Amino acid sequence: MLKNDSNIEAVRHSLAHLLAYSVKQLYPGSQNAIGPSIDNGFYQDFEIKGTLGEDDLPKVEQKMKEVLKTWQGFERREVSEAEALEIFSDNKYKQELVREFASGDKPLTIYTSGEFIDLCKGGHVEDINAINPDAFKLTKTAGAYWRGDEKNIMLTRIYGVAFNSENELAEYLEMLEEAKKRDHRKLGEELKLFFMSDSVGAGLPLLLPKGETVKNELMKYMRAKEEARDYQYVATPLLAQRKLYERSGHADYYLENMYATQEDEEGNQFFIKPMNCPHHHMIYEKLVNSYRDLPLKLSEHAGLYRHELSGTLTGLIRMRGPITQNDSHTYVSEEQVEAEFASILQLFEEVYAETGVKDYWFRLSLPDFSKEKYAGNKEKWEWAGNIIRKCLQSAKADFVEELDEAAFYGPKVDVQIKNVLGKEDSIATVQLDIVVPERMDLTYGDTNGEKQHPLIIHTAIMGSFERFMGFLLEQTAGKLPIWLAPEQLRLIQVKDSKELDSFVDKIATFAQENGVRVSVDRSNESVGKKIRTAEMMKVPYSVVIGEKELEGGQLTPRIRSDLVVEGKPEASYPYENFITTIANEARGRVQKSSL
Repeated sequence: MLKNDSNIEAVRHSLAHLLAYSVKQLYPGSQNAIGPSIDNGFYQDFEIKGTLGEDDLPKVEQKMKEVLKTWQGFERREVSEAEALEIFSDNKYKQELVREFASGDKPLTIYTSGEFIDLCKGGHVEDINAINPDAFKLTKTAGAYWRGDEKNIMLTRIYGVAFNSENELAEYLEMLEEAKKRDHRKLGEELKLFFMSDSVGAGLPLLLPKGETVKNELMKYMRAKEEARDYQYVATPLLAQRKLYERSGHADYYLENMYATQEDEEGNQFFIKPMNCPHHHMIYEKLVNSYRDLPLKLSEHAGLYRHELSGTLTGLIRMRGPITQNDSHTYVSEEQVEAEFASILQLFEEVYAETGVKDYWFRLSLPDFSKEKYAGNKEKWEWAGNIIRKCLQSAKADFVEELDEAAFYGPKVDVQIKNVLGKEDSIATVQLDIVVPERMDLTYGDTNGEKQHPLIIHTAIMGSFERFMGFLLEQTAGKLPIWLAPEQLRLIQVKDSKELDSFVDKIATFAQENGVRVSVDRSNESVGKKIRTAEMMKVPYSVVIGEKELEGGQLTPRIRSDLVVEGKPEASYPYENFITTIANEARGRVQKSSL
C-alpha cells in the first residue's frame, strides 16, 4: 500500500504496462500503442487481434491480478534506435515512436518487467508491492484514433481507475454510478429532450419538442437580458467566402475546425461558419463612423458548425452542430473597455444566479509567448490582461490565472465548472480582442477626427444554448427550474367521464392562457403509475383530478421534491389561484415552490 498520494501516478503508470502485457497474453498478436496515467487512472490503446468489448474487461482485470503476483519490478535500459527497432519489430506503433524519439536529444529507454518489454521514459513504482490489487478496476472501452488523427486507424482504448486503497476506489465507483444517472445524454433520452441518430451523423443531435422548448426559453431569456442592456440583434448568413476568414485570421488559426464547400463556378470557396464574429465585423463597418457610434453591441443566436474529432464528441456539450451560440460582440474604444467588461462580468453572475448554475469560477486565460500561436504586440496583450484582472478583482470574483489558454486574438475569461465526473470544463467565455480590429482595419473617428481601431469584447454568457442545457441537466439531475421545465404542470385524470373531461379541459385551457406549459394524462394506466411517470419525467407540479376535485373545485398539488419548502404543509387551492401561482413563479424564476 502506498504511504502518500505522490506515488499514485507511478502506480497508475505501472498499471498501464500491466494492462498492455495482460491483453497481449489473452489476445496473442495484439499490438499496444500508448498508455499513460491520467486523472484517477490510466488507459492503454491497442490494435486487438480478435474482438474485445466491455464484457471482456473482468477477464482482463483478473489476468492483470494474476500477472501482478509474478512481476518483480521494472528494469530500465538505454538502447540505440537500431536496437529498439529490432526489439519492436512486430509493433508498428512502437516503431513509429522510436523513429520520432530517436531524432531528439534524449536517449531511448526501454523497461522490462517479467517477459514484457515496452518503450517508455519511466515513472514506474520502485516496489511492485506498492500496487494494491484490490484498489484498481477496468471501467470501459472506447475507440481512439492513433495519434488522435481521424485519418489514422481506430484503436481500442481500455480505461482503468486506480487508487491507494479499496475505500477510495469504492467511493470513486459510487461517484461514477451517480454520474451515470446525471449524464445529460442519458437524461436527454429519458426526458425526451434530444437524441442522436446514426443516419444523421455523430455530433449532430436532434432536439425533440421538449428539448426545443428548453432551448427556446433560454434564448428568449438571454435576448431580453441583452436587449435591456442595449444589445442589437442581427442575422447573418450560414456561409462566407474564404477571403473573409483570411482577413479575420481564422483561416490561419482555425482552418482544421471549419467545414468547407467545393469551389463554385467563379473559383470561390465557402465555409460553413464556425463563429459569427467575422460577419459581425462587416456589420460594424456599415454602422460605425465616429466615436459617437460606440459602444456598438451586436448579438445573434445563429447555428454554427465546427469540425470536431469523433472521439471528443459528448452529447450536447461537445458537438459539431448546430451550435446555437449565445454570441455578442461589443465594439468599444480603449476608454470604454473597462466599464463594459465589468458590466459583462456582472451579467454573468446575474444570469447564473437565475438559472441555478452553482459552483463555478472564472479563469483568466493568458498567452504563453514561448509558443507561436498568439498574434499581435506583447505590450498590448499585457495591457489587456491587466484590464481584465482589474475587473475581476473589482468584482471580487473567484478566479485563477492560466497560461496558454487565451484566444489567438486576445486574453479572455472562461467560466469553469466541474462536470459530473469531477473534471474541469468551460461553460462560457468573454474575450478581449486586441488583434483582429487592426488586422481587418476596422476603424472609427475619434474626437479629433483621427482614425482609431476599436477593441472588441466577444461574449457568450451561456456559451451555446445546447451546451448550457447539457450542463444544467447534469447539475440538476434533470430537475430543471420551474421556468425552464418543458412541462410545468401535469393533470392526471382519474377516470373518463364527460363532466371530468370538461373540468380538466377547463383547467388546461386556463393554464395555457396564463403561459403555463401543461399536459393531460388520460391514459388507461393506474393513478399510481401515472403519478410515478410524472415523477420520472421530473415535472414540477402534478395534480390528480377526480370526483372530489370536480365537486370541490380545489386542487392539491404534488410538488417535485427539490422545490418543496421544508416544513410547509400540504394544501389545496382553487384551480385559478393554483395556476396563477405557477405562472408567477415561472415569470419570477423562483428556485423553490411558494405553494
